[in-house]
Amino acid sequence: MTLNKRITTALIALLGAIAPQHALSAEQSLQFSRCSIGDGASLLPAQCAEMVVPLDPEKPSGETLTLTIAKVPARTNKPKRDPFTLIAGGPGQSATESFPTVAQAFRHILLERDIYLIDQRGTGLSHKLACENDDASLFEFDPALISEQAKQCRESLPHDPRFFTTSVAVQDMEVVRNALGIEKWNIYGVSYGSRVALHYLRRFPDNVRSLILDAVVAPEVALGPEVAVMAERALGAMFERCESDSSCNSAFPELATKTNTLITSLKKESRPVQYEDLSSGQLRTLEFDHQHLAVTLRLMSYSAYGNAILPSMLFDASENNNLAPFARQAELQVRSIGNSIANGMHQAVVCTEDEPFTDIDDGREQSANTYLGSDLIDALKISCEQWDAGVIDDDFKLPVESAVPTLLLSGSADPITPPEYAERAMAKLDNSKHIVNEHQGHMQSASGCMPSIMAEFVKLADVDQLDTSCLERLSAPPFFIDANGPLP
Repeated sequence: MTLNKRITTALIALLGAIAPQHALSAEQSLQFSRCSIGDGASLLPAQCAEMVVPLDPEKPSGETLTLTIAKVPARTNKPKRDPFTLIAGGPGQSATESFPTVAQAFRHILLERDIYLIDQRGTGLSHKLACENDDASLFEFDPALISEQAKQCRESLPHDPRFFTTSVAVQDMEVVRNALGIEKWNIYGVSYGSRVALHYLRRFPDNVRSLILDAVVAPEVALGPEVAVMAERALGAMFERCESDSSCNSAFPELATKTNTLITSLKKESRPVQYEDLSSGQLRTLEFDHQHLAVTLRLMSYSAYGNAILPSMLFDASENNNLAPFARQAELQVRSIGNSIANGMHQAVVCTEDEPFTDIDDGREQSANTYLGSDLIDALKISCEQWDAGVIDDDFKLPVESAVPTLLLSGSADPITPPEYAERAMAKLDNSKHIVNEHQGHMQSASGCMPSIMAEFVKLADVDQLDTSCLERLSAPPFFIDANGPLP
């Protein structure tokens, strides 16, 4: 897939009664054997097993799927009886592929508890729903192309995507819990995974001992209308922080104004950019336009470290027309999304759980004056016209009510799941605590002393006894002034 086509995919990607539980015979048991988990670049030894579940929970004797489950054993011979499980984000990320890259954040939890990773149906080794797009045309927002790619994706899938939604996935998770003989889970869900975790809590409240929600998506939130607005707000916060930082402001004066001028210029006319592909070492040429910059800004804003280098990149691009660093980042960031997200499963979820609950006209109006514009919201609508909505429980969009101990984590500079989403989610979580890390981006589990805080929370299952004072030492990475890094 060309970079242009992958960026089109990145622009699209965000982004009934309770069905009966899966039938599972008593004879079906999980047989674990040694394996390695990861994405190829980062591997971790584990134990793996498989479990067969029906594609359609209402037809237990019909078509089946095979789920992959991995166990990362505790660092003790006598692990606690209530293990820990991680639910990946996306939607479309694999838990077994993504965990090794974040394993350090859960190292303290592993001292006492096994960690189980379930590849959600449609991801990783659980019948990954991934579509190939053709390499045809030049990059542009092309409604006809988006529609055709969505149609081709839907028609190429080996299974009916209507059964790859959150409402079905939580039933898979419950079947696995029963098969493992686990009385209660300790659950961590990140980003879209927080939506899954909350819905599992709704369906199976007695089977959750503690819950950690990181980069929270409240059930009522439809990802789409506010994506461009939140991205704009995060970029504005970065500009304000640079302006208030004497070294950043001195090195990059009037950064917000210069960036807006650059964006306006690229909207009018693209520029040819030659850059080195860091994976192959080859020189590439790209007609760099506004959307290349917009996608790269958004994705780099997810990380506090990405924000730390953005001022120098933007100033160099504005003053010296040096867009090569952004071209390289566009390649790296979008390639990463293409490798880690099962786009068919992603589409199955957002076209069931987000787009039908989205006011497209309101989304366009909100997005109109942002650097991302309304292309993303239009792409969501166009692509979902080619897909049928899948299985969704009647109460899916209602707030979750629970007294289960729940820890919610947010970054104040998160460009996609801001702290107010967590505040909405905890409105009826009566035994909860919300931690907001200032100037941090998306996903907090590895920030500062957060690994220790999470382990202590899982140990106690009590938000009132939790000491979070160590986070007072957490600060944003200093801005890079040049290629050598921050000032001393």
